[in-house]
Amino acid sequence: MKSSMKYIIALVIVSLSGIFAYQLFWINRLYHSHQQQNREYIIEAIRNADHIELFSRADTISRLANKRRETFSQADDRGGIALTTRFRSKDSVPATVRIVEKEAGLPLMPEVDAEMKKVLESGKVRVGDDFSSLGRLGLQMQRSLHEVIDTIFPVDLAKFDSLLTVGLREKNLHLRHFTEIRSLTDSTVVTSSVPTGEDPAHYDRYTWEYTTYHPKAYYVYVEPTRLASLAGMTGILVSSFLILLILVLSFAYMIWFLLHQKTVEQLKDDFTHNVTHELKTPIAISYAAIESIIHYNLLGNREKADKYLHLCHEELERLGGMVEQILTLSLEKRKEIRLVMEDISLNALIGKILEQQKIKSSRPFRIRVESVPEEITLKADRVHLYSIISNLVDNAVKYADKEPEITIRAEAAGGKVQLRVQDNGPGIPEEYRRHLFDKFYRLPSSRHSQVKGYGIGLFYVKTMVEKHGGTVTVESVSGQGSCFIVTLPQ
Repeated sequence: MKSSMKYIIALVIVSLSGIFAYQLFWINRLYHSHQQQNREYIIEAIRNADHIELFSRADTISRLANKRRETFSQADDRGGIALTTRFRSKDSVPATVRIVEKEAGLPLMPEVDAEMKKVLESGKVRVGDDFSSLGRLGLQMQRSLHEVIDTIFPVDLAKFDSLLTVGLREKNLHLRHFTEIRSLTDSTVVTSSVPTGEDPAHYDRYTWEYTTYHPKAYYVYVEPTRLASLAGMTGILVSSFLILLILVLSFAYMIWFLLHQKTVEQLKDDFTHNVTHELKTPIAISYAAIESIIHYNLLGNREKADKYLHLCHEELERLGGMVEQILTLSLEKRKEIRLVMEDISLNALIGKILEQQKIKSSRPFRIRVESVPEEITLKADRVHLYSIISNLVDNAVKYADKEPEITIRAEAAGGKVQLRVQDNGPGIPEEYRRHLFDKFYRLPSSRHSQVKGYGIGLFYVKTMVEKHGGTVTVESVSGQGSCFIVTLPQ
C-alpha cells in the first residue's frame, strides 16, 4: 500500500508539473503575441497621427491660399484649355501656376503615374510584406507632401502627441509617450516634447521616417507595454490560475482521501481484532464457569454454584454493554438513536457506577467524589448517561500506570451541569488529543497497547454527549494525568 501511494503521489506531481509547464508555455506565447500586437498598434497610431497632423496643416494652408487666389482660363494653340491662377501676395508679385488639361487628363509625376498604372492594369491590389501597392503609394505621397508643407508650416508636435494619445486609447493602450523630431543626416534634435529630467532610456523607442529628400523622423518614446499586455491577458491568467488551483486541490483531496481510507482500513482491522478479543473473553469465562458447574456437579454446592453463576452474570453483563455500544454507534450512523429522557440524580447515578466499578475492576484504585451535591439533577437518557460516566471512570482505572486515583466533581450553573473526571495517569501528549474522540482510535503507547479495548469508548462518549446537546473536552499534561470535562444541559 505504501509503495502504491508513492507511485500515485509521483504520478500526480508529474501530471501537475506537465499541466503547469504547458500553461506557462502557452501563456508565454500569448504574452509575446500581445506584445507584438501592441507594437503594431503603436506604429499604426504614429502613422495615423502623422497623417492627420499633416493634412490639418495642409488644410490650413489651403484656406489661407484660397483667400488670395485668382484663376483665369483660355484656349491655347494646341486645343487645350490653359488655366492661369494668380495669388495676391503682400509684395504684389504675382505667382502664376499653369495647368493644362487635355482629354480630361492631368499630367502626373512619372514615378506616381507608373505606380498608378500598375495598380489599375492589374485589376487588384497585391499585399506585400508591409503595405499594399496603394499603401506604398499613399506613403510616398504623404512623405512628398511633408517636404512641401514643412517648409511653410513646421510640424505641430503638441498636436501630434495629442493625436497619438487618442489613437493609443482607441486600442485601449493608456501609455505615457514623448516625441522628438530628428534629422537623420546628422542625428540632431529639431524639436522635442520630452520633459526636462525625463530619461528616454526608460521607454521603448519607435522611429517613423516621414520625409524622403531631407530625411527626418519621429523618435517616439512610449512607456513599455508589458503591463498593458498583461492587463489584456487578465481573463486568461485568472482562468488559468483557477483551473490549476482546482486541479491541485482536487489531486490533494484525492491523496488525502486515499490516505484517510487507508487509515480507516487499518482502524477497522484493529477494531475487528480488538473487539473479537473483547467479545471472546466474557464468552470464554462464562463457558468455563458453566462447564465447571456441569462437569463437577456444583449445583448441590450452593456457595460455589452462586459464585460461578454470579461470575457468568457479570461477564454476560459486560458482553451486553459492549454489544450495546457497538449497536449504538451503528444506529448513530443511520441517525436512528432515540433517547428516553428522564430526570436523573447525578449523585445517585455516580454512586451506582462506583459500586459496579469496584466489583468488576481487577486492580485496586481510589475514587474521591468531591462537590457533587445531591440536589443536582438533569434530564437525560439514564442508560446512555450511565455508560458515558462509566466509560470515563473505566478508562481512568485501566490506563493508569500506577495505582489509580480518580477525582469526580460536578457543579450546576446557568442551566448546565459540568462533570469533571480527573485521574493521575500518564497523560495524553498534545499531538494525540485531536484524534482522541475519533472512532476506533487508540493511543500508540506501550501501556495502551497492553490494555484491552477496541477504540470506540471515547467516540461513544462524544457521540452521546453531543446527542444530549452537550460537549466533552479534555485537559491533559503529559506525565500529570488527564481531566475529562462533560457539559450537559439540565
